[in-house]
Amino acid sequence: MTNPIRKILCWGDSVTEGMRMPPGKDYPARLAALLGDGYRVFNSGDGGEDAITIPARQGAIALATAAPIQFPAGAGAVQIGDESDNGFHAPDGARIRLTEALGRDIPVNPVDIGGARFRLFFRDFRWNTPTTKISYTLWLERDGAATDAPLEIPAGTPVRFASAAAAPDAWCEIVFMGGNGGWGRDVNTLIGLFRTMLARRGEDRPYLVLVPYWESFPKDGVAAFKEAFGPHAVEFPWAPALCLGNRPDVHLNEDGYALLARLFHERGASLGYWPAAAPFPS
Repeated sequence: MTNPIRKILCWGDSVTEGMRMPPGKDYPARLAALLGDGYRVFNSGDGGEDAITIPARQGAIALATAAPIQFPAGAGAVQIGDESDNGFHAPDGARIRLTEALGRDIPVNPVDIGGARFRLFFRDFRWNTPTTKISYTLWLERDGAATDAPLEIPAGTPVRFASAAAAPDAWCEIVFMGGNGGWGRDVNTLIGLFRTMLARRGEDRPYLVLVPYWESFPKDGVAAFKEAFGPHAVEFPWAPALCLGNRPDVHLNEDGYALLARLFHERGASLGYWPAAAPFPS
């Protein structure tokens, strides 16, 4: 009997996605190369998402419609929001910030709203450089059946993304977020959001977290992460030579991703998640 494939889920923003990286050069792809046969690594990093959106996409934070959504008779899709408010809120009223990848390797579609299936899509999605501000309109599409009748979805209807079902059978989850805000610049709030994500499966299950490393992140925050997550907390030794020029305190270049993958691999091996490996691929 063959051993089952072990899934590694990598949740995050542009650092996980691998902004401006050629195929195979982001850290999830490099980690997959290190792990070899027997493991499958999913890149669920979406550039631009904040620290509320990522756990909401994962299913760790509940979502509901913020206002009624009305489909007129014959309408297959309606606009439900834009970059300022996309129509889905957390229980405390926090707004999420979806971006065009819509989950990448772990997609948010189809979306369950009140027990019915829908799909999300963007129109006019744009990164407005040099500010890197996002603009878009977000649309909700009805399942193909019975679009002739009008439909109203009340405010407060529960929303669940397909990506919320991705974690139960995962062997290990790797989490990084916070560079796009969503935590009010309070380190304890950010740590709490990491814990919210990990609580879905329990912190007794294999996991790793990347300690925030950007220059403006407070040094006592680094210490707080290390204390909170102990050996699961992986530090990245930030240096200009490891970063891209567009946002050099956060975005990594190929050398930075090579190092990050190696750090995750070494730490996972030290925790017994996978064997200590073969040489790092060039």
